Amino acid sequence: MTGALLPLAESAPVTQWGPRLLLTLATLAILGLAVWGMRRGWRARGTRQADVPTPPAPPTDLAPDPAVGVPGLYVATTSAEDLLDRIVVHGLGHRGRAVLTVTDRGVLVDRVGEAPVWIPLADLRGVRLGSGQAQKAFEAGGLILVRWVLGPREVETGFRADVPEQHIATATALRALVPTAGGTA
Repeated sequence: MTGALLPLAESAPVTQWGPRLLLTLATLAILGLAVWGMRRGWRARGTRQADVPTPPAPPTDLAPDPAVGVPGLYVATTSAEDLLDRIVVHGLGHRGRAVLTVTDRGVLVDRVGEAPVWIPLADLRGVRLGSGQAQKAFEAGGLILVRWVLGPREVETGFRADVPEQHIATATALRALVPTAGGTA
């Protein structure tokens, strides 16, 4: 049969609406339960971390200077012993854009849409390069982890500079602060 066109097959009309609707509703219910469980887990973590104090406010005479700061990604603040234990209270668990500024009095992480994180020099304990934190992975050495004391806990704040050259220079500048704070590099 050359040149003859075959008629297009038509799809069968939906005749079983009941099972299809039940399957759709079951899928939506499962998705709703998953979202509810995640929200409940986040709130429970916040309750367990009620002993974590609010980070100190930056000094009033220290204004963030974009020309001096290093733009990048604020990853999270986690417990120093467990990089998967994200600190969720006081907005410390929200990943986002930030500018990190190293001063002779401490470290300022000025986050977009969140309160800044001020790490006083006296609370600084160490700086290292890592590859991941709080379910976010990078190449080896792709994340600056600043260890510091927040109330009764040692925590680590993760930051990744946008420009690799600034990343290494920032980590070096931070390490230079650590001995004066009484910690170890």
